[in-house]
Parts: sequence; C-alpha cells; structure tokens
Amino acid sequence: MPSAQRLHHMRGWGFLGEKLFAHDLWHFNRKTVGYAFLNGIFWACMPIPFQMVGAAITALILRCNVPVSVGLCWLTNPITMPPYFVIAYTVGAWILNSEALSLPDDITQAWIQEQLALIWLPLLTGSILIGISMGFLGLVSLRLWWRWRVNHEWKRRRRFPRFIRRSGADHDAIQTVDRSGRRLDDHESR
Repeated sequence: MPSAQRLHHMRGWGFLGEKLFAHDLWHFNRKTVGYAFLNGIFWACMPIPFQMVGAAITALILRCNVPVSVGLCWLTNPITMPPYFVIAYTVGAWILNSEALSLPDDITQAWIQEQLALIWLPLLTGSILIGISMGFLGLVSLRLWWRWRVNHEWKRRRRFPRFIRRSGADHDAIQTVDRSGRRLDDHESR
C-alpha cells in the first residue's frame, strides 16, 4: 500500500487533498481504527458504485482511519456481492413486510434491470440495516479485541520484567537490564 505522502503528491485530489491527508487520519489507534471499522463495513454493505469514495469522505467527517475505512470496502467484491445482495434483499423484504421475488434459475443482468423497480427499496433497506448492525458489531469487536490485546501485553510484561535497552553511545551494544537498572552478565540474561 502506498504511503500517505506518496498519495498526497498525486494529482486529482481537489478540495479533499489537505483534509484527506491529515496526519491523525493515517495513524492506528483504538478510536480511529474502531470508527474506521464502523465506517468501512457500512459502506461495504451499500449497493452502490464507488463505495470507497463514500468511505473516504465519511472518514473525514468521523475523523477515523482512512486506509482502514477504504480497505474494508473490499469486503464486498465481485465474488461476494451476489450472495450478499440476495441476503440484503431478503432481509429488506422481511423488514418491509413485502413478498420477496422468487429468483429464477439463471439470474442475468437483464433480469435484474427489469426487476430493479421492485427490488431497489428492499435491497437498500436491507443493506442499510445490515451495514449499520455489522458496522457496530465490527466496532465493538475491535474495541474488545484491542482491550484484550493491551491487557495481555501488560500481563506479559509483568511476567517477564527484563527488557532490552540500548546504551546511549554505542547503538550496536545491547544490554540486558532488570527493573532495578542493574546490568546483568551474559550468563544471567539467558
């Protein structure tokens, strides 16, 4: 993935250029990545073209991580879209209490275009409902995982109190030090 600086120097960003490449929108922390999951999964569920543009603009508004938001749009790709759209349409028809159309054996683009007037509202309703619920599920799951991971790391640090510290003058020399700051011999540090 190209860096933010490399993308920033490309032409064609227009009015989004400076705002899109703000420093805090490209860092990974619990808040920005959590909201990026909510944003990216929501836009991945929308049955519209150019989902990544919507995810990037919404990432600016929510002040969440842009690369994660845009990358999560690829959850629905040309392979996963057809089954997802069938599920979203079925959920939308159920929510709207309308009868779902029976699918023919061979679904073609011509059939979809003929039925578009009948399927757009249930499809959009199901997509919005699934997008919001899966987005919040992603947000909560990521925050729980992030909290568990940080706690796990702190417990690991308490179990193994020794750490590696580089000496100030010689960057190649590594000393093993315990919490008291006492230098250990080579055979003690193993």
